[in-house]
Amino acid sequence: MNKRWPILIGMLLLLFALWLQITTHPTVKTFLTRLDNMAYDVQLRTKIFTHHEKPAGNVAVVDIDDRSLKIEGRWPWSRKKMALLLNNLAAEGVVVIALDVMFSEKENNIADDLLDDLTKKKLLTPPINAAINQVKPEFDYDAKLAESLANKDIVLGMTFVPYKEISGVLPQPIMALTTPVEKALDFIEWPGFISDVAILQNAAKMGGFINVIPDQDGIIRRVSLLMRYQDKLYPSLAFAAIKLFLLSDIKLISNIYGDKPQLEAIQIADHIIPTDAQAQMLVPFRGKSYTFPYYSATDILHNTLPPNTLAGKIIFLGTSATGLGDLRGTAIEGVYPGVEVQATIADGILSNNFYSKPEWTHGTEIFITLILGFVLAILFPFLGPRLLTILIIVIPTALVFINNGFWIKTGLIISVLIPISLTILLAIANMVYGYLFETRRRERLKEMFGQYVPEKHIDSMLKASGGFALTGEDREMTVLFADIRNFTTISEPMTATELKEMLNQFFTPMTEIIFKYRGTIDKYIGDLIMAFWGAPLKDNKHAEHAISAALDMQVAVKKLKPVFAAQGWAEVTIGIGLNSGVMSVGDMGSQFRRNYTVLGDAVNLGSRVEGLTKFYGVKIMVTEATQKNQTKFLFRQIDRVRVKGKKLGVTIFEVICKKTEATRERIIEVQQSDQALNYYFNRQWDAAIALLNTLHAAHPETKVYKIYLKRIAEFKQNPPAEDWDGVYEHVNK
Repeated sequence: MNKRWPILIGMLLLLFALWLQITTHPTVKTFLTRLDNMAYDVQLRTKIFTHHEKPAGNVAVVDIDDRSLKIEGRWPWSRKKMALLLNNLAAEGVVVIALDVMFSEKENNIADDLLDDLTKKKLLTPPINAAINQVKPEFDYDAKLAESLANKDIVLGMTFVPYKEISGVLPQPIMALTTPVEKALDFIEWPGFISDVAILQNAAKMGGFINVIPDQDGIIRRVSLLMRYQDKLYPSLAFAAIKLFLLSDIKLISNIYGDKPQLEAIQIADHIIPTDAQAQMLVPFRGKSYTFPYYSATDILHNTLPPNTLAGKIIFLGTSATGLGDLRGTAIEGVYPGVEVQATIADGILSNNFYSKPEWTHGTEIFITLILGFVLAILFPFLGPRLLTILIIVIPTALVFINNGFWIKTGLIISVLIPISLTILLAIANMVYGYLFETRRRERLKEMFGQYVPEKHIDSMLKASGGFALTGEDREMTVLFADIRNFTTISEPMTATELKEMLNQFFTPMTEIIFKYRGTIDKYIGDLIMAFWGAPLKDNKHAEHAISAALDMQVAVKKLKPVFAAQGWAEVTIGIGLNSGVMSVGDMGSQFRRNYTVLGDAVNLGSRVEGLTKFYGVKIMVTEATQKNQTKFLFRQIDRVRVKGKKLGVTIFEVICKKTEATRERIIEVQQSDQALNYYFNRQWDAAIALLNTLHAAHPETKVYKIYLKRIAEFKQNPPAEDWDGVYEHVNK
């Protein structure tokens, strides 16, 4: 397969992948962000699955769950009960309490409600009025809750809203933006807020927003630690709880990119929290929901927990109860308690368990894509479909797990979505190209070679990496010529239809045998078959295969005798000549007609050898080039000849049979025949005559003995020249 085109396609796909990573087109970026988020979710779940970590132990959740509502009554609970809950938590030794609930409205005093009701019904008397006003402070539950808040490290929840609405009182900011660099930072800023009533917010140590802004697909992957309002920064609920726990100020860490400062991290105490430019931190999920220890609020109210269970902890008070709506879709799980997101953030900061994706990782992703894509674009065209299929699975899986290990070790997140997608696209593109190329190649080979070689031979050609000598190539090969003896005499009494039918029945088994031994049919010329071995596919045993085919062809001719006789046709015999040597093979011809054939002196000699089979009365004759190193067959030397058009002599042999089939008598005959020729070539005429007479008497049907007896008789009367080399020159073709 020409590798230039698939490599070019691979490089184009690589350029496209790099463009996707650097383009600023909003639609493309949005689409890739969605895909990248999905890949991040898979990667995160893989990390959690392969490397599950338990929380550090400083953070727990007190849950207003379904059991609590069943025992304590419907939500919202009275501020009195909330005060009792907070007092009991403080008594348990809790260090910081963060409330993932809001008190944005005052709770009515039941004494005021009673006074209003009695007034409307005109039942209020001065003594009753005085008595109710006297006990009225006992039912001011907002004041009682505020009293509970005042002496504890408690963070109240509030929320910013993307519209102009102000409700409640803002807590104290965590810091003010004073310098131009700080003011230029890109914090999320919304124009309104909903906070707790003043009496409660003013009593609490801190407030923190409970906003958890999902990505465009509605999934929570990151949480803002800080939000801006009127050039002041306010902390999230979790971050405010950490500030109270650590009793430390914060520091913004930023850097200048181009001419614009960009936030990179937030430092509190010795904890440096990596964030994006908008102070958003990737949620460092430890596992699925309820990974953190949960305690039912009703157990706190009734003091049923073992002593010191909550001592020294940060407690997040929230709800997972059905119908209260604080269940979120997150990257780790589709239904996840919102309060546990806050707990996860706090635990991550305290344990320095951060997921980060700084700006420079984008350059790393481009570099990975470039190197991997370049290597695979070059490598994949040289691989087969089976290996490509394996690599489609192995490489992406390896990338995920290597990246996962890197994430676990460093906390850095490198997106491998583009490299994985590019790997799959490159493999598929090479498979498709390979399939189309192989289909086209198969059709071309079938068109070119279908009439010359068997189907399985074409399959072997498709698997071979080398060429097929289409434009002409010199190779060491063996050529075979097989001709029907006395064809003119045989065909004279036959009609054209009968002759066609006879040749079809003759050529079919001959062709099958040639195909069986990996031969290629060159052409049929009347009653002659021309075939060769060693092309289109190279064959290191071309001579052996050709000789084996010749022997089987003679056997097949014998089997045709009764078939032809049954149809009234004459008996057919054939002579087969073979020669081996360097031949030019290729697709040759004109623009009107072409043929895959062999040419050269070695081919011509093979044709001459076939013509000599009739002269010597043998069925299969080969040259010394074909006979050389063939140990599986029994050969008898026939002559040294110089055929018409040739200057050099060549030794020719008769192929008797396979050595495994040779009888002892036949072997002895061949040995005696070779000895007789040895006498002949050494001018030992009398010794040659004696041995030849013995052989002729035992085998009168063997024509070659008569030829040599006659030739020696002539030499005895007219001795050859002194420089005679034993070569007999044939003047006829």
